[in-house]
Amino acid sequence: MATGTQGQRISRWPGAVDLNPIIATVTPFTSSGHIDFAAVDAYLNFLHEAGVQAILVNGTTGEFANLTLAERRQLLEHTRVRWPGQLIAHVGATALGDAVALLEHSHEHADAVAAISPYFYADPPGLRAYFSALLDRTELPMLLYNFPRHTQALITPDLFGELASAYPLLVGIKDSGSDRAVTRAYVDTGLPVFVGSDGEAARIGELRAAGIVSGGGSPIPEVPVRIAAAVRNEDTETAERWQSIFDQFRTLRQDSGLSDIAFAKAALSERISGFPVTVRPPLVAASDTRIDDIRGYLRNKILPRIDEVDS
Repeated sequence: MATGTQGQRISRWPGAVDLNPIIATVTPFTSSGHIDFAAVDAYLNFLHEAGVQAILVNGTTGEFANLTLAERRQLLEHTRVRWPGQLIAHVGATALGDAVALLEHSHEHADAVAAISPYFYADPPGLRAYFSALLDRTELPMLLYNFPRHTQALITPDLFGELASAYPLLVGIKDSGSDRAVTRAYVDTGLPVFVGSDGEAARIGELRAAGIVSGGGSPIPEVPVRIAAAVRNEDTETAERWQSIFDQFRTLRQDSGLSDIAFAKAALSERISGFPVTVRPPLVAASDTRIDDIRGYLRNKILPRIDEVDS
């Protein structure tokens, strides 16, 4: 087992420098439900041209729970060939054996990995054993992934700290929980914390977080990219101007009545010609009327504001 020194906080992941924001990618599907790799290519190019430097594939936004293991491997391999930046592969699964298989496959195709808690059994000692089994085997920097709303299993700050002390390749955590006291406790371990909330993008300094992981923001990736640049430059005024656009977009998403994933795909169809809006059951795609509304709002309200602030 890899061991670390209690309290030692060194740079464990050189690629994490200026990683903010990490974009959690959607997985486009054809109308027949297969992965649309042509759309993947157009999407990755769109993100790259917007200045995105790091993506997370096969995550919640990528519908990992609706993908087979073979599809998750295939999507990672395809993305690796076409993505020039940092690539984080989510390898979490309810079955430890599946997670290990995905982890071992990722060694050849990713720069780092992330692992969510198993989302059926949630016994705390079992979570320690699960993550330890992955950390024992990883050859890549690993982020834990806290999303208790879906998993019903909080990764406690104590557990995170214990694992961080024992495993040098545990390099941080993606926190998609809503309890900022937990976020701050993660930060107190000294490892990078990436917050899974677009609303915190301009305010990560207040949390002492390393950045955000944004899934809902991928239809307007230039916005979190600009916010991150302003934060790095300590330009609060500019960061807040961009954040106001992000908040307007978040409100549109929250008021849509759609899942975040269905909304993101509908919005992406405005930014990328022919981008498919298909999701896999049990998710439900946006109706044609709703898609038109979302696209129109983007075209007439959001994108002009982006152009104005960017000019």
